[in-house]
Amino acid sequence: MLSQLPNRSADGDADRPARRAASAPRPARMLIFFSCMAMLAVAGCRQPRMAPVPAAIEYPRYVSSDTIPPPIVRAWPAMGAMLEISVWDADSARARAAMEAARAAVLRVDSLMSPESAPGEVAAANRRAGTDSATTLSPWTAEVLDSALAIAAASGGAVDVTAAPLAGAWRAGAVPPQQVRDSLAARVGWRMVRFDRVARRVSLPQRGMRLDFGEMARGFAVDRGVAALRAAGIGSAVLDVGGTFRVLGPTPVTPGWTMGLTDPRGPGEVFAAVHIDSGAVATMGDYGQMFEAGGERWSRVLDPRRGVPARGVVSVSVLAPSGMLADALLGAFFVMGPEEGCRWAARYPGVDVVWVRDAGHDEEKEDDDEAMDPDLVVITDALKDRLEILTEEPTDERPTTCSQLLAHAKSSVP
Repeated sequence: MLSQLPNRSADGDADRPARRAASAPRPARMLIFFSCMAMLAVAGCRQPRMAPVPAAIEYPRYVSSDTIPPPIVRAWPAMGAMLEISVWDADSARARAAMEAARAAVLRVDSLMSPESAPGEVAAANRRAGTDSATTLSPWTAEVLDSALAIAAASGGAVDVTAAPLAGAWRAGAVPPQQVRDSLAARVGWRMVRFDRVARRVSLPQRGMRLDFGEMARGFAVDRGVAALRAAGIGSAVLDVGGTFRVLGPTPVTPGWTMGLTDPRGPGEVFAAVHIDSGAVATMGDYGQMFEAGGERWSRVLDPRRGVPARGVVSVSVLAPSGMLADALLGAFFVMGPEEGCRWAARYPGVDVVWVRDAGHDEEKEDDDEAMDPDLVVITDALKDRLEILTEEPTDERPTTCSQLLAHAKSSVP
């Protein structure tokens, strides 16, 4: 069996990421491979940009069993965070060549879809906003934009690739003046995006409009990286871009993969373990960045439908067949919250969701030295037997399932 060695972070804090995992019951502790970290999103907060690190890092992160060698693990800065690839393969030369191919695919996505970098297609579209000029997109960029617009439509605008100007105004830790919000809101609206799918050309009619794929680009980069590993003959791997993980093939030791979900009260600590056979896991959280103003508690995850931050949720994790789908749905499930989100999740076969609700000012439930209170956690029904809340002592308490939540909501209606 494999167990995780302390993670190496950019600031040298080797022990903190594994601290909460270490308090888990032994079976869960030995199976936790990765902790899903949060990153900056189009309309929310995920992992902060990391400090400068070497161009490539290579180290073994696992204790091997008697018969299975540890994976080869490499990490590079990418897309404002870290790209980390773990590969199990007896041919180390093939593994390293495959990892370089995967890295090249991720960097290509970043180059195409960065909203600011001059060579990028998305950046070019943003510079031309408010003009008559359209930007021709590559098939990759067109695919992500098409998916982004489709999910915006399906969610009623709960996620919006044009929301960046307004979302940025809320990240200063204060409520922006109404005049500022109204001015920025005029530049936000996915319906204003002019996209010719056949010609793959896009234009933005309002000056100051901005496309930003955010985590969707990272999810797509994860998918492209995994595709490169598969094409190179790799049969077992995990690829992570800034907290969006996708697994390739079976684990070399245990049946299925076990992934840790980050505790929103402390980045780098996990509160639950979830078991998957394939696909991707992505997490979005506020991670202690909520602020209070006007006697109210605000997150920094924008609800584009209302033009104000979402409330009531501090973390969402999405499990989906692909990284892009997991990341595309994150923001929508965050702003919808558990009740609306449980109903909406039924539209997406193979997608499961974990919500952590805001404890508000309940100091007992907010205590980051205690295990996560299961009462704060809501899960889609398929996760009932696949998700474990990590506690120091055995407990019969379980997260609320969507069926239970919706049944209670229905019974509460007069």
